[in-house]
Amino acid sequence: MKSKYLVLVACLSLSMMAAAQSTIERIEATPVNVSNLKNLTVSPMYQEWLARYQQVGDAINAVSDQYQLEVNKYGYPKKKTIQKKIELVTQYITLLKQQRDSDELNQNLDVKKVENKIIMWEEQLNGLNYLLKKIY
Repeated sequence: MKSKYLVLVACLSLSMMAAAQSTIERIEATPVNVSNLKNLTVSPMYQEWLARYQQVGDAINAVSDQYQLEVNKYGYPKKKTIQKKIELVTQYITLLKQQRDSDELNQNLDVKKVENKIIMWEEQLNGLNYLLKKIY
């Protein structure tokens, strides 16, 4: 009796798993209509902006590492490194301002936090420009 019960439970479990799997496949195969949704995770504009934002951020980190290596080795960064960092920080500030000012990018955005980031990066930019003038 126990073995018949176990076989029955196993069959029911397998059929439920198969039904669940086929349901998942149907849902994945069905395109989702997001034209009326304002979801930043599916917005092509947001995706493009986010990719650029991450790319510039990664480039700033790489140049910052190079900057620090040069400071450790020579006591100061090279002119081209400072110029590259200035260029990247300018791009980063532009992306932050674009996020703040675009209706499609600033949904559910803490504007004060972005403003503080912009101010911080502008101060960094001013410091880099001052350093470039002072060294060269």
